[in-house]
Amino acid sequence: MAAIAAHKLQIVRMLVETAPDSALRSLELALASVGAVGGLAQVRGLVEDETTDRFVRNNILAPIVPMCATRGPGQISFPPRVLPFLWKALKTIAPRRVEEAAAKCNPWDLEQGAPEVFDELCALAARGLRDAEQDAFDATRSLGVTDELINCLEIGHIVRTALPKLSEWVSRMSDERAAAARLAYRDACVVREDSGARMFDMLAAHLPDDWRILRVISAVMDRPNDRYLAASEVSSFGERVLAEIDTSINLIRDFDLAKGEKLAREAAMAAQQVALQITEFEQSVNIAKDGPWGRRLSKYKQQIAQAVELRMSTADKELSEALPTKPISILGKKGGKGVAKLTSPPDEALVGRATAILVFIEHLRPCAAQSGYGATRTQALEKLNKRLDQYIEDVLYAARTGEGGDPVVAQQYLDVAAAFIAHTRDDKTAEIVRRRAAAAIAA
Repeated sequence: MAAIAAHKLQIVRMLVETAPDSALRSLELALASVGAVGGLAQVRGLVEDETTDRFVRNNILAPIVPMCATRGPGQISFPPRVLPFLWKALKTIAPRRVEEAAAKCNPWDLEQGAPEVFDELCALAARGLRDAEQDAFDATRSLGVTDELINCLEIGHIVRTALPKLSEWVSRMSDERAAAARLAYRDACVVREDSGARMFDMLAAHLPDDWRILRVISAVMDRPNDRYLAASEVSSFGERVLAEIDTSINLIRDFDLAKGEKLAREAAMAAQQVALQITEFEQSVNIAKDGPWGRRLSKYKQQIAQAVELRMSTADKELSEALPTKPISILGKKGGKGVAKLTSPPDEALVGRATAILVFIEHLRPCAAQSGYGATRTQALEKLNKRLDQYIEDVLYAARTGEGGDPVVAQQYLDVAAAFIAHTRDDKTAEIVRRRAAAAIAA
């Protein structure tokens, strides 16, 4: 491919500079094998330069990077464009400091802790945003988040110091770690009276599960009771977790089986998260049964169990519709046990619904016992497996002998039943069913 003209290369450069991080990573992978000459090589060079530049930028502005994205209601967030606008302004007003920071932005230096110049640049950005005569920051100001962004940048050095300790704080808090967390909180409050809660929000943005920040809040406040915490400046963190629990319960109660197993898996994951969030809440906060949050937690425990049990109760019906049977007569009387109906191929829609509910039940295993519906789940699986075992035996007989239905249709239903039993038991059992089916057809 020939070299790209200068004006076209400038357009490509603008596209690369404005591409989301995920798109930039995809481009980098796609162009990895491109040669050293030609137009694609030029594009690869632009992508590599932008990737390097963002690595430096994201290390220097690390305290606010995960906040420059869509976050939950009530959480501090900034438009993604804040990062490139702020970075461009810093390179304009302090190019030498940026070069110094870039030179120290390598794995060896970063392992020793963030260089002071990183915090100095964040402080410089805060001052530049506050100074209306600093034209370089006009683009950032135009986004309408100036005041909150300044507040976050001003405690950026405190957050940056806490970040390497954060995983320890949320995994296993000790007296020493609690003391360090309290010190960070105190320092943030010295900067601004309301920056203690802001520091928690900034730290939460760096966690895979932001609700685990409750552990840090608990350590700082010495495991407060729910009445105190619900009336404090950090009450929003508890309210967010409760709101997430409520949303998860609604998802479990209302998800549509017709939309497939992906949504069913998400509903089961929501049930798992509710179990973790309730445990986290009870361990982090001294809950009173008649307290403002204690009453709500008690209600949510009942609601999650009811919602899950109601969904599980539909599994047998969905399975019977996906694997239809027909009644038989005994001595001329109706009422005998049904046998597999093998007159037409499996209905994909019904199979999809049954698969969804089985996937849901399967993925409840990690949380069922602690959430109070473990026995119900066990009973549901026993009932489902009993139905599947009998059905598989009936269809295997039909596949071997041709009696009771079309052997080809029987094979199709055996494939469906094997897929179902992989969810109700395990893959090994499913594979045994498939081997028996293959042997029956071969016979």
